[in-house]
Formats: sequence, C-alpha cells, structure tokens
Amino acid sequence: MVNEWLEQFGKEQLENIDNYELIKYPIYILSKGRPKKITAKCLDDVGVPYCVVVEEHEYDQYKEVFNEGSLLKLPKKNQGIAYVRNFIKEHSIKCGWDYHWQLDDNILDFRIRKDNKNVKQSPLNLLSASENFIKPFNNIGILGLCHVAFAFAKNYYVDINKQVYSCVLVNNNVDVQWRPDVVEDTDYSLQVLNAQYCTLLLNKFLIGKEKTSTNSGGNENTDEFRMKRSLGLQKHWPGAFKITEQYGRIKVQPSRIWQKFVHLPKGSDLDLNGESLDKFFN
Repeated sequence: MVNEWLEQFGKEQLENIDNYELIKYPIYILSKGRPKKITAKCLDDVGVPYCVVVEEHEYDQYKEVFNEGSLLKLPKKNQGIAYVRNFIKEHSIKCGWDYHWQLDDNILDFRIRKDNKNVKQSPLNLLSASENFIKPFNNIGILGLCHVAFAFAKNYYVDINKQVYSCVLVNNNVDVQWRPDVVEDTDYSLQVLNAQYCTLLLNKFLIGKEKTSTNSGGNENTDEFRMKRSLGLQKHWPGAFKITEQYGRIKVQPSRIWQKFVHLPKGSDLDLNGESLDKFFN
C-alpha cells in the first residue's frame, strides 16, 4: 500500500511540476578546483539562491567568478569530501534548518522523464517538488534526484532504500556522518538505512552532469583513489561489495545489500487507506 501510494504521489507531482515554485531549504554547492558556474549557472538562470563551499586557498579564485556573499570558506584545507559534507551539514544545523541540499558543482541541467524522453525543466520546479516529497513522512533520511543516464531503465517514479548521490536533500536529524576514505554517497546512504530511516531516489526528476574526466577539479579520478575508497566500502560493509576492473578502471560491482533494508516510509499523520493527496501540494 505504501509503494502504491508513493507511486501515485510521484505521478501527481510530475503532472503538476510547473506549480512548484518555492524552495524552503538552503542549497550548498560543493566545489574544489573548479571556479566555474556550472551548477550555479542553472540556479542563477531561474533566480535560485545558493552557497558555494570552497577551500580557503581557492577563495580568491572563486571570488572572481561568484559574488562574495554566495561563498562559504572551509576552515581547514584539503581534508577530503567527507569533511566538506559534514561541515555543510553542521553549518545548516547551526543555522536552524531541519534539512539542507547538497549539490555537486558539475550539474549541467535539470530534467524530468516524460513520454520516455528526458525533458529540460527548471531546477526551481524540481527542487521545490522534491522538498514536497518529504512532507507526508517523518522517516526520510535523505532524498536524491536520478542521473539522466539511468532514467530510461527506471520503471517506477520512486525507488525506496537505494543509493542517492550528487543532488541530495539531507535530513539533519539523522545522527550519522560522512566517513573518509570510502565511496561516501554509497556509505552515507547505507548508514541512513542502518539507522532505520529511508532513502528516496526520484527516478523521474533528473540531473545531467559533466563527465569527471572532461573537467579539472572535484574528486581525484585515479585508480589509487578509487581503490582506496572501494576498500573503504569493504571495511565498513564486510562481504557486501566486490571490486573489479572494467575498461581499465577500478569499479565496485553492484551489491545486493540494499535488499536487506525493507522498512518503508511512514508518517504519523498519514492515512494510507485513501487519504487525499491534496494537502501535500503547494
């Protein structure tokens, strides 16, 4: 029943996507070595405010591209992606927010999956509608948008208890942290599930991204770096992940670990036996 309700909820939001025009929670863009407006340009084009989180020693480079008021300087340099994500979470908590957005800095555009096509859509609409997804529930730990490359293979509006990545809405009340030296989005999603919160992957709300190899900056892209992070997954989740090599690159094979998490989204005020969806729309 919950899955059917959630699918109907997703269908209704996609059909009404143009009506969503209010983003409640703060947006943080993580960026390193890439003082360009990529994700930020998408948001600028529709007047959505954001904060770009940068290394102290790169601050002046970013100041040449971004307004100083939209920049947030990290207190320590070269501490890794987990440190940056945890800093952002703590910053948003100190500001009094229950949720916050974390976006990679190389998102080229936002789209919806409509009539078997990936159709461009305003990030204002998509992020606003995504926030609406959490309203009925009190146990969503993190929510994410789907990559355009995977959209054609998705049969459902929403996947429950799967990995989320790159463009995520984070619940600040979940007491877990990103850990260093591991594939951090995989590990954090699993930690959320292990804490008995749910993850939601919105399969019809999409992001297109610039390929890592085509632009400097961001995470390293070496075999050594990927192997170190992959071994971190094996350390924290014994027996769940196998490491292989594909097309000359280190890769983690798909895991069945996600199947062990069978708890479902729930809400204290949610009647799943026929309650109208109207109250959850802006």
